[in-house]
Amino acid sequence: MILPVKILGISASIRRSGNSEYLLKKALKAIENIDSNIFKTEIYSFTGKVLSPCLGCLSCLDFKDCILRDDFDEIKEKWLEADGIIYSVPVFHLGLPAHFKSFLDRLGQTAMAQYQDRLPRYMKVIGVISQGTDLGGGAELTAIQLITHALVMGGIPVSGDPPESYIGAVGWTERSPLLDAIIRLEEKNDINASTLIKAAETLGKRVAYLSLIIKNGAYITKDIIEKDLGYSLFLDKIKKEISKVNNQL
Repeated sequence: MILPVKILGISASIRRSGNSEYLLKKALKAIENIDSNIFKTEIYSFTGKVLSPCLGCLSCLDFKDCILRDDFDEIKEKWLEADGIIYSVPVFHLGLPAHFKSFLDRLGQTAMAQYQDRLPRYMKVIGVISQGTDLGGGAELTAIQLITHALVMGGIPVSGDPPESYIGAVGWTERSPLLDAIIRLEEKNDINASTLIKAAETLGKRVAYLSLIIKNGAYITKDIIEKDLGYSLFLDKIKKEISKVNNQL
């Protein structure tokens, strides 16, 4: 039995139908073209979502969850369910947008609280698409921030294929603030835009294939892996999925 994988694409832009979402759809389309029966994709957009910053109140240590009531729980559940994650992020002030950073802060803090300061190995395969307005405008710095996030959360960061992608799909809009800046550049056969799009597509495929390898490899070798309690949450997730499939047969 081959276990299917779910890839969650997260558009971290607060602007609807912008460059981040366009590049993310390119990555997810490349995944769907491999095998839509094996690879299930979903987009979650931060547009219109409310995510307050972490208060540092440490209430999660008592309640094992965040006390703030906004859209955090919705995206957290989707994040936990996914096997692979693709973040598509605009650059704000040479780094992550504040609303998206709030999600990452609270995700990490509630996980630490729930598992008593010892984070489980979530084993999410994580890829990053980031774009700013100019060369040297922070796209690579932003990608590196998310690579370190992947490591902190027990994930596996991946890039696309060189020479277009080394640490992710990173690029810029050549100083254009327009929502469709990448599309306009693509229509002009701009080499930087075409490189960024190809990087997003190969990144998507890398996330998908490695998620498939890791999930099914863990299923095959579960009797060995379960000896390490750090993988318990990851293996329990797989076992629940198998049980659900068997109940449907």
